[in-house]
Parts: sequence; structure tokens; C-alpha cells
Amino acid sequence: MKNNKILSAFILLFAILGCRGQNIFIPKLTNINPVSYTDVVYTGVKDTVLVSTFSGRISKRINGSPKEIAIAKIADEIYSLAYNPQRKEIAAATLENDILLINEKNGKIIKKLPLKTTWSIAVFFSDNFNYLITQDQKKNQYIWDVTKNYQELVLPSDFPKGTIVKIDKQNIAVIVTPSKVTYWNMNNNTVQKEILVDLKKFTDMDSEGNFLSLNYNECAKYNSNTHQTEFKVKHPNWITHDIYDDSKVYEDNYSMNLTTAKFAKDKIYTASIDRSIRIWDKKTGELLKSLTDDHKATVNKLKVSKDENQLVSVDLKGGIQFWNIE
Repeated sequence: MKNNKILSAFILLFAILGCRGQNIFIPKLTNINPVSYTDVVYTGVKDTVLVSTFSGRISKRINGSPKEIAIAKIADEIYSLAYNPQRKEIAAATLENDILLINEKNGKIIKKLPLKTTWSIAVFFSDNFNYLITQDQKKNQYIWDVTKNYQELVLPSDFPKGTIVKIDKQNIAVIVTPSKVTYWNMNNNTVQKEILVDLKKFTDMDSEGNFLSLNYNECAKYNSNTHQTEFKVKHPNWITHDIYDDSKVYEDNYSMNLTTAKFAKDKIYTASIDRSIRIWDKKTGELLKSLTDDHKATVNKLKVSKDENQLVSVDLKGGIQFWNIE
């Protein structure tokens, strides 16, 4: 019975934490470890991030320092964070309080942005920080105009269905479904272009027309210019640690589920519930390096710094690591 509960927890966490922008409904997360980091977001170019927990804590973490700097404590579960460096404001996606806007300096709630039905597990700002974007678990899309005190935009009836994953500095919104990616011009409310794709579970995109998609233990790189999957990668083994001596590591010939994946420069980074991060060559899919000894629990989120010179990873025991990208 205990093993079944553990397996169920792993399946739930994989569904929740490795799926930014996915259209899946999830149950409440009240039984998850309250110290687990649920999200991480950079506040500047690199070295300083904000982290959130299921217990409602928002803190600052600085590269090289083992201590958290408390920002706010919310009486609710927090699933996702976004940060606006221009206004020094934090957006937090919560279970019971929809989207909360928080003053970074004093931790006070500035505003509550209501959702129509359920909660959200992914919130982010546009590249120019003029918009705040999310989607609830019933697939309702939300865009708030930051410059107008977070006034919610009324989306036109022909706005593409799917998950908004990006709005660039030219106000082009990228909306993703498993079979199609639509580029929507918000300046004149027209479709700029559409691309047919084959994405199981979208997890990242780059500026070259490439997408990363997860399918359980497999990560695929899809090239939207050639309309082909260039390659698929799996973690080659399952890294386990001795329950009595964590320094002892064992490798089993089994590939565990992936939680997330990110592009950075000429590399792809993947994380797994086996606590490891793997680094792959972006062009060939060759495994370049395995990072297996730094995290003590499932690595559930990866974020890349704005200059793409640093990666930060967090896990389900409140662990955090900063990695320099070569």
C-alpha cells in the first residue's frame, strides 16, 4: 500500500510540475511536501531568483548563499511565479486566491486577479512586461494589461484555442496545441502564421523555430521549419542513492519520467524524477554530461537566465542549484 501511494505521488507530481502550458485538470495538492519548491524565476540577469512553495512561502535565493530571504507568506498553495523587474511586482498563481500581485519590497498583496472557474499552474509576463498571461484548468485564457492597472483584455471570438506560451516584444502571441502553433498579432487581432506540429507536451521553444516536447520519459526536439522531429532523447539510466549512505549511487538500466526540459545556447537540459539533470547537444542530441549528485529529490523546475549563461534548478525538498552554462 505504501509503495502504491509513493508511485501515485510521483505520477501526480510529474503531471503537475513538468507541464507549463498544458491543458490538463489537476486535483488539489494539499498532501504534497509543504517545503517543496513549486517554481523559480529570475529577478535580474542571473544569480538571484525568487522561489515559491506549496505552503505559500515566497523567498529570494542568491547564488552562493545557503539562506532564504523571506519575501511573503500567503495562506494558500502557490503553483507558479512571475516577476516584473520594472514594477518590482510578483505574480503568484494560487489555489484559492486566483492570481495575486505582490509587492516585492514589503511582501504585501497589491491586487487579486480573479479567474473564471479553477486555478492556474502557470503564470508569466510578456517579453516587454506589458501583459500578464495565464490559463486556468478549464482552458480559459487570460491576458491582463499591466500598463492599465492589470485590466483584463477581452479576447476576440476568433482568438486561437490552445495555450499561450509567449508574447514577444512586438506583441505577437504564440498559442500552442499538440498539432498546431499559431502566431497571433495582438496589434490588429489577426493570425500572422500557423505551423503544423507534432507535440505531445510542449515545454519550451527557442528563437530558431524549435520546440521541446515531453512524452513521459522522452524529450523530443521538433523543428517547425522542416516540420520534423529531429531527435528524441531519454535519460540512459535511473540514478538511485543508498538509503543509508546518500553518497553511494547506483545506476539501473531504466529511464525514469522527465519533468521538464529547456533550451540554452547550443544545449538542451532535461530533468527527471530520478534527481538528475542531463545536458544534450542541441544539434545532434548527443549526451554531453550528467549531473547526478547535487539534488536530493526530484528536480521539478529548470529556468534559464536572460543572458543564457546560467541555469537554476529546484527540487521537491527545497533544494536549489545554480549552473554556469559554457
